[in-house]
Amino acid sequence: MCQKHHHKGSSQSGSDNRSADQKRRGARMQDGQDHATDHSLWTRRSFLQTLGLGSLAGGLMLQSVPVSAMKNSRFLNRLSTSENNRVLILIQLSGGNDGLNTVIPVTNDIYYQKRPTIAIRRQDAIALSDDIGLHPSMVSLRGLWDDGAMSIVHNVGYHNHSRSHSRGTDVWVSGSSSSENLTTGWAGRFLVEDNPSFIENPPEFPLGVRIGGSASMFQTEFGNLGVTFGGAGQFGQFLEQGGFYDEANVPDTPYGRSLAYTRRVANASFKYLESIQGAAERAQNAATYPDSGLARSLAIVARLIRGGLPTKVFLVSRGGFDTHNNQGGTDGGHAASLADVADSVRAFYDDLGADGLNGRALTMTFSEFGRTLNENGSQGTDHGSSAPVMLFGPVNGGFFGEHANLADLDRSGDPLYELDYRSVYSSILDNWFELGEQARSGVIEGDFTPLDIVSPPATSTYNTGTLPVAAELLQNYPNPFNPSTVIAFRLPETMTIRLEVYDTAGRLIQLLTEGTRPAGYHEVRINASEMASGVYLYRLNTPGATLTRHMTLIR
Repeated sequence: MCQKHHHKGSSQSGSDNRSADQKRRGARMQDGQDHATDHSLWTRRSFLQTLGLGSLAGGLMLQSVPVSAMKNSRFLNRLSTSENNRVLILIQLSGGNDGLNTVIPVTNDIYYQKRPTIAIRRQDAIALSDDIGLHPSMVSLRGLWDDGAMSIVHNVGYHNHSRSHSRGTDVWVSGSSSSENLTTGWAGRFLVEDNPSFIENPPEFPLGVRIGGSASMFQTEFGNLGVTFGGAGQFGQFLEQGGFYDEANVPDTPYGRSLAYTRRVANASFKYLESIQGAAERAQNAATYPDSGLARSLAIVARLIRGGLPTKVFLVSRGGFDTHNNQGGTDGGHAASLADVADSVRAFYDDLGADGLNGRALTMTFSEFGRTLNENGSQGTDHGSSAPVMLFGPVNGGFFGEHANLADLDRSGDPLYELDYRSVYSSILDNWFELGEQARSGVIEGDFTPLDIVSPPATSTYNTGTLPVAAELLQNYPNPFNPSTVIAFRLPETMTIRLEVYDTAGRLIQLLTEGTRPAGYHEVRINASEMASGVYLYRLNTPGATLTRHMTLIR
């Protein structure tokens, strides 16, 4: 695989930090009470948001779990009707991930001088290039990197970082500058901007689903556009009970019967209950996942994608990255956290790849800040500024930007960031969701040139002159769809074919085409205006094989 090095893509550079960045009390353990206060404010707000008390606009509280149904949103509505079935999965690395021990400058003497006990030796790192290595605990990502399905954006940050957990999270989630205080999330604004007919024709499914992570990611001026689960365990409870309230576990008394009725009404009031349950019931995971909260959350996402839920953006999270003490090097707490991320992502793409869904899912990691260049006195690192961003799936694999210059530091003694994080967001909005520059300006304010991270998906990536070894039936596009979609297939030679659509009970619904077809790529458009919502099978019969895939019609 070609190791690409891409350079600055933002009009706002890290050089601004030279005069403005100040060391903030509370970013280090040595700051004593200030540090404790910083953490208490961060964790208290996270707790309140988990309860739904810290979020804006009315979400439904059920068993202390916030359930925020999507409301009027031009952006989400445009996504729901757009001619693509692409999904974005955001993985929030909560606590501030140490980027220098994740993507390692293995030939940089300064790195080893500043980190005498926790630095990762060159011979231990996973070599990605002559001078860059990956933490050895992330070895399960080697295959994705070699296949061009992993990108690393070096040294991502923004001007005048406060090194505060809460403020850093606010900036990344809102898509704002350090001097702005936006009350909406960039993903929420994205979902609003792209759907002008949302009010007149609201979808019957959630456009955003949060399983952990920041509660304000899907916040908009119209309310919170995301459905929220506190974690994988609460999602399981939701499916088992048919909602967040248990309608059966009540006393057999007039009070108990009233309580059961109230709970039934509450569960029914959750607009997207049926679509989420239906998607989960239609599919199972096709890979084995690690035993961790992050892995279980990603397994849920894969199951919902396979089940046909047309949600565009998912947010999951993994804590444990606030490594002030005993961080460890090749082993220890940070290594365990990185291993969990790597193993979970690998399982997720193995799962989706089992039936060709991996090309629909783009995954991105982010954290509120990086860590200090200097190792502290407790064999850990303190709150820093810039850090790498990792992306997986249909990406232009390799490096983007340049690794941090450890000899060019800000006033706090940490590397200056090179790429503004909003250039990464702009890349996703432009090249993955194909939002366009004008619409993107309603999501991300400012001039942030997109990077060439993501390959804009074509209607079909298989329409090439190369013939397959055997007949291939491709995933319909878009999927889910309403009311039309395209089914494509490729033939290695001239042969007789028959393409049919069946319902899940095995009844023939439509004969799409039959007869002798030449070698190469073929497309058939199906109009399902007279078909009911649901999952259908389409089958290609050839002399050598019968090939079948699933598609989902949602009205």
